[in-house]
Amino acid sequence: MTSRIILACGLFLAVLIPHRAYAAIELEPGMWQDSETGMEDGKPAKAEVTTDCMTAEDAKDPVKSLAKMQAEGAGQCEKLEVKPSGNVITLNMKCGDAKQGMLMELSGTFTFVDRKHYTTSMKSTIAMGGQTMTSDKQVESKWVAAECKKK
Repeated sequence: MTSRIILACGLFLAVLIPHRAYAAIELEPGMWQDSETGMEDGKPAKAEVTTDCMTAEDAKDPVKSLAKMQAEGAGQCEKLEVKPSGNVITLNMKCGDAKQGMLMELSGTFTFVDRKHYTTSMKSTIAMGGQTMTSDKQVESKWVAAECKKK
């Protein structure tokens, strides 16, 4: 499971908080660059830099908009703690069932610095098919241009 999926899942869960808790979070539409670093299974992961286009609609309510990407595959979660505080959203979750061969535990912090910058710190453990994968990732997301083309 990629860190992008984990991030989308975390943002999906964050949308479950009352609207007033994240109404102040608004980002700049346009081209965004994500720089991801961290560890996978206790070893340094290859740093990745990607870009994404954020529409004006997505930027107006980024938590809700990014959550749509993961809504269909989110599954059932037995533990879900979402705690908004100003410009920071923290979450802890446990989804799946070890008896059925899939269990995901996730904890993370989303810090919205300003309209053109936010950071994510996410730790996860995923057990699937008898194997366990862990990650501890940080993503630095910055606005880079007003216009972009969606692929």
